Amino acid sequence: MARAVVAFVFLIVVGGLAAWLADQPGQLGLDWRGYRIEMPIGLGVGAAVILMAATAILYQVWRWVRQGPVELAHARARRRRDRGQLALTRGMVAVAAGDRAAALRFSREAERYLTETPLTMLLAAQAAQLSGDDKAARRYFSAMLKRPELEFLGLRGLVGQANRTGDHAGALTLARRAYELNPQAPWVLSALFDLEARAGNWREAERVVTRAVSARTLSENEGRRRQAIAALHIARAHHDAKENAAARKTVLKAHALDPRLLPATLFAVELLGATGKHRRALHLLEEVWKRTPHPHLAAAHRALFTSDEASAYLPRLEQLVGESPEDDTARLALAAAALEAGQTERAAKIIGTLADAPEAAAPIVRLKAEIEERAHGPAAARPWLERIAKSPEPAWTCNVCGHAHDAWVAHCSHCATFDSLRWGTQEAVVDLEAPGPSAHLPPVDDVVAQAESPGITVLHASSTSEDGIDAEPPLRAAS
Repeated sequence: MARAVVAFVFLIVVGGLAAWLADQPGQLGLDWRGYRIEMPIGLGVGAAVILMAATAILYQVWRWVRQGPVELAHARARRRRDRGQLALTRGMVAVAAGDRAAALRFSREAERYLTETPLTMLLAAQAAQLSGDDKAARRYFSAMLKRPELEFLGLRGLVGQANRTGDHAGALTLARRAYELNPQAPWVLSALFDLEARAGNWREAERVVTRAVSARTLSENEGRRRQAIAALHIARAHHDAKENAAARKTVLKAHALDPRLLPATLFAVELLGATGKHRRALHLLEEVWKRTPHPHLAAAHRALFTSDEASAYLPRLEQLVGESPEDDTARLALAAAALEAGQTERAAKIIGTLADAPEAAAPIVRLKAEIEERAHGPAAARPWLERIAKSPEPAWTCNVCGHAHDAWVAHCSHCATFDSLRWGTQEAVVDLEAPGPSAHLPPVDDVVAQAESPGITVLHASSTSEDGIDAEPPLRAAS
C-alpha cells in the first residue's frame, strides 16, 4: 500500500513538472554538422528523459545477457542449499526421535542437495546406525578419518561402533588415537578409562581418571572412587608378583581414597594380617565396621584370630559388635560365634525372630536350622532346612542387570557395567557403599566432544603412617 501511494505521488509530481515546463516560454537549439535543431523547452527535457530511460534499459538488458546465467546458477544453488538444510534439520530430528524411515529419507535428500559436509556425513552415519546398517555407518565414519577436520568426529563414531559390536580392542586403539587429538574431550576420557580398565590396564586407567578430574569432566568423589578401584587392581598385580610391600602400600592407598570400597578394605586387612600387622588390620576393620557392618568383615575379623578357640574368640567379637547388637549383620555374626562356642541358648536369643520373617535371607535361615538341630534335634531343624532353598542368597549383585557374582569384580560379567556390583540379593540389591558414583558410562555416540582446561591433580587422602593409615591403637585384650 505504501509503495502504491509513493508511486501515485511521484506520477503527480512528474506530471505537474511536465505541465509547468510546457507552459514556460523559450526554446532549445542545437547546431550539429550544419543543421539547426530547435524545439520547445518542455519537449527537449522530455526527449532527454526518454533517451536516459532507453539507455538504462539497454544497459540492464546487456547486463542480464552477460550475468544472467551466473545469477540463475546462484539462485538455484541457494534453493538447493535451503532444501538441503531443511532436510538436514528434519533428519536430525528424525534421528533424535528414533524414526528410522524418516532419518534415511532425509539423509538421502540432504546428500542430494548438499555436498559432503560434516553434518551430512554424520546424519548419514547415524541414520545407518538407526536402521541397523553397521557396515554403512562404519563406511561413513571411516571416510571422515581421511579429512583432518572430521577425523575426531569419525573416531567418536567408530569407537561407539566397536563397543556395540564387542570389538573392545579395536575401540581401545581408536580411543587412544582420539585422546592424542583431544585429551580434554569428556567422551574420550570416559570411553578411554572404561576401555583401559576392561583391558586390565589399570595404571593407564588411573592416569586417565586423574586427567578427567583435573579437566572437570568427572566429579572429585567419582574420580576418587575410580582411582581406588584402579589402585586395588594394581595392588593385586603386585601381590601376584610377590611384591608384598608394594601391594600393601597400594591397597592402603586404595582404602584411603575410598573407605567405602569394601574389597579394598578386605584385601588390606588380609595383607596386614599376613605380615603380622594385626593391630593395624584390626584398627582398619573396626573403623569400617562402625560405618558399614558386613558379613565379609566378620569373616575377616575371625581370620585375624584363627588361632583362638571359639570360646576365646567370642569376647573379641563382642568388642567389635557389642554384646547386644541391633544390626542384623552383627546379630548374625555374634549368634554364629556363640553357637560355635557351644552357647546354643544364647545364640537362639541373639538371633531372635530374624528367621521368622518371610524375606529372611538364606544365611539367617541356615543358622536358625543349626540352632534348632543342636537344641531340639533333626526333626526341629527340618522345616528350616526346607526353607533354605527358597530363601534369597546374598551375593555381589549387579544393580543394572541383577546378575549375581561369587566375588566382587570391577565389571559385571553379564552386562559389563563398571562398578555396578553391590552386596545383596537379586530381588533387592542393598547398596552398602552409597553414596557412590554411578559408574555406568554414557554411550560414546551420545556425548558431545568438547575441550576443557588441562592439568593433572593426584587425589590422595592424608596419612601419617608408612602404610597409609594413622598410627594404630593398642590391641584390646579379650574380656
